[in-house]
Amino acid sequence: MKSMITTLTFIATLSILACTKGGSLERISGDQYTITSTASAQQLVPAIDTTFAGTFKGFYDEQLNILTFTLTWKDLWRTDKDTIISVNFYGPAGAAENGALVRSLPFVSTNSEATVNLGLAGLNGFGMKEKKDFLAGACYFTINTKKYPNGIIRGQLAAIKQ
Repeated sequence: MKSMITTLTFIATLSILACTKGGSLERISGDQYTITSTASAQQLVPAIDTTFAGTFKGFYDEQLNILTFTLTWKDLWRTDKDTIISVNFYGPAGAAENGALVRSLPFVSTNSEATVNLGLAGLNGFGMKEKKDFLAGACYFTINTKKYPNGIIRGQLAAIKQ
């Protein structure tokens, strides 16, 4: 009798586990955004008169508060070698003004031209007010070097809801 009850319990458990509702998969997270920017030394306040340039292409999940992005830079120096020390985020600020430091990502590179993948999440993610400013386009990023600790290039970030 005991083995029969065990067998019936086992079959009932398998039946419950095997039943699914079916249908299509749905994402559980909230709104998602594409984040872009074209950066240059001329966008710094005050500007630097050079041809230093870069791009920012990323993806932001609002509910999970995760920003993943790819930075590409070109010709950050030609003759005087320098070292990248961080990527900083500032806001709120328009294109012609400076904002407060929001986040700093320590990062080291001695390449004057390169591409890197980085991200912000968890404790390094945006707070509620920072998130609002970020999604409204009121934030910018800088790539900072030893010779230019306040930024060698700057780009205003644009968020486009998907």
